[in-house]
Amino acid sequence: MVYALFYGLGIGVVLSSMLGTVFFFLVQNSIANGFKSSVFIATGVITSDILLIALSYFNANLFPSGGYAETLVRIGGALLLLVMGFGNIRKHSKPQFAVPVYSSPWLLASKGFMLNALNPGNYISWLSISALLINVNHYTIGERWWFYAGALISIFGMEMLIALGAAKIKAYISERFMRRLDLVLGIVFLVFAVVLIWPLLRDLLT
Repeated sequence: MVYALFYGLGIGVVLSSMLGTVFFFLVQNSIANGFKSSVFIATGVITSDILLIALSYFNANLFPSGGYAETLVRIGGALLLLVMGFGNIRKHSKPQFAVPVYSSPWLLASKGFMLNALNPGNYISWLSISALLINVNHYTIGERWWFYAGALISIFGMEMLIALGAAKIKAYISERFMRRLDLVLGIVFLVFAVVLIWPLLRDLLT
């Protein structure tokens, strides 16, 4: 269970490093309205992640069971990671800081919830992770929840660090910085894809 917790913490860091709309809204809001207001945004994000985890958890149980389940999940997961990896490597992102107009805690939390929940990539990521935990890692129910707890703690912690360092972070979020981060994340995704598919390739080659 300790390994599952730390595994979740690591995955949470990777998921938090993707510079999406939530990241930019969090940074700009922290600068405009202060750190405390960003806690509400992060709370909304975590709430939506809990919902996405619940949906992906039950949907992942619908994956076929048996001898081919692990093979299907490995192939599907590797393909998804390859697409994300090459997509990040080819991507040329530009900083897009929207000026926040929300001051109510409920509106800030709702904005964080909606920005995160309406991104289809987030659900696909959680579904892939849930299927991996069940069919490849063969985690018990307890180990899965330790993993999810670690991931959520990590995501919330990273968002708090982003909010605390928002002013300094914004000064460095240039197009060149984002390009470098996209490359790093792309390589990370490709490495994960190779690790995931390697057992199948090894069996084919031996």
